[in-house]
Amino acid sequence: MFGYVKPFTAELLVKEYTLYKAIYCGLCRTGGKRISRLTRLFLSYDFTALAALRLALEGEEPKICKKFCFYSMRKKPALDCDGVFTYTAAAFACLSFCKTEDDIQDEKGFKRFKKMLVYPLFRRMNKKAAKLYPDLYEKLKAHLAELARLEGDSEKHSLDTYADNAAKALAHIAAYGLEGVAGAIAYEAGYHIGRYIYIIDAVDDLKADSENGRFNPLIRHYGSYESAVAKTDEIAQTLRASGVRFSAAVGLAEASVYTDILQNIAHYGMEKTVGDIYDKYAYTRKESEEL
Repeated sequence: MFGYVKPFTAELLVKEYTLYKAIYCGLCRTGGKRISRLTRLFLSYDFTALAALRLALEGEEPKICKKFCFYSMRKKPALDCDGVFTYTAAAFACLSFCKTEDDIQDEKGFKRFKKMLVYPLFRRMNKKAAKLYPDLYEKLKAHLAELARLEGDSEKHSLDTYADNAAKALAHIAAYGLEGVAGAIAYEAGYHIGRYIYIIDAVDDLKADSENGRFNPLIRHYGSYESAVAKTDEIAQTLRASGVRFSAAVGLAEASVYTDILQNIAHYGMEKTVGDIYDKYAYTRKESEEL
């Protein structure tokens, strides 16, 4: 699911890259053990970043050990941090189930049929997560239900109005169970991760949504696919603004190798993703400018 929030590995130090991979592997292993093996198949970089944020705020010392990975059939470095990883995998399960429910409502034909096939699996994942964190699903569902209401409304809203509830859902995930300064930092960082993901996913899906007549907040906001493509400079700026706010929030946490990884994500990884998706529409943008 998604996978837009990730580091630019060429700019990571060796120790940072090793730790990042160990976070991913540790989260993958713990999710498979505590929640469902499906978390190992669908795990995204976005939740690896959220796990790194939580590790930074909880002051976890990196404890890396080599574990045998059944999927790669070799031993790989994995971070040992059961508490943070169990929660992050549970949050991933809850959000994945919410998204599956929404997709079944929104999609048509074969795509809807595919979502209905996996629905029981994601529901089982969510039930396991709900036993560990009883109120997490309900709070996420409330934010996403409001987002679905806005998207289904015939009235035109601003891009920020649409993005706000997706951002609040990620903010709630990031800050869940944290208090004081740590909770405030997590909420701000999570909010801008969520905002960034919502908008950049809309940019990525612009063409497909236009061709299939699906809702896209950018098409609704700007009036048409062509107008949205013509405004990709403006959209890139608002995405960069969320990257800056995410970086500023992380900067308030105690400096560590985790925050170094998160700053790489903010300064290089998110910017590279913006550039890659921006370039996807370069030809269409050039054509519209020539008209």
